[in-house]
Amino acid sequence: MKRTIITMDGNGTLSIPSNLENLWMGEGELVNIFHATAPKLNSVIRAIYKEGMLSMSEVQRKDETSVGDWQTLYSFPMIVAICFRLHSFGTAQLRDAILKRLYGAKEKSTIILQLYGGTNTFS
Repeated sequence: MKRTIITMDGNGTLSIPSNLENLWMGEGELVNIFHATAPKLNSVIRAIYKEGMLSMSEVQRKDETSVGDWQTLYSFPMIVAICFRLHSFGTAQLRDAILKRLYGAKEKSTIILQLYGGTNTFS
């Protein structure tokens, strides 16, 4: 499986891959795209886990970058949760891109939100 990442060009334009299942980003990549510090990013991630918003087993994995070196990667749901909790230029850009895709959908789509163990469906 080839992992993909969200990139931002010099003009602040985001490039979000269409295959979100393979979207996994490391701490350094998130710090760069969100224009945030690593301690702030880590505190937001800890808060997300502490509040039970996301399960670590579903949104985090470790990949070996070289012999004995491991990198923690985060999936798209965690990236979205971070961008709605962190206030920076990069997170504002990603929030806008996500909302434009949701509002700009040409076909009727269903959004499923899981809140505290129950599932709610909105059409």
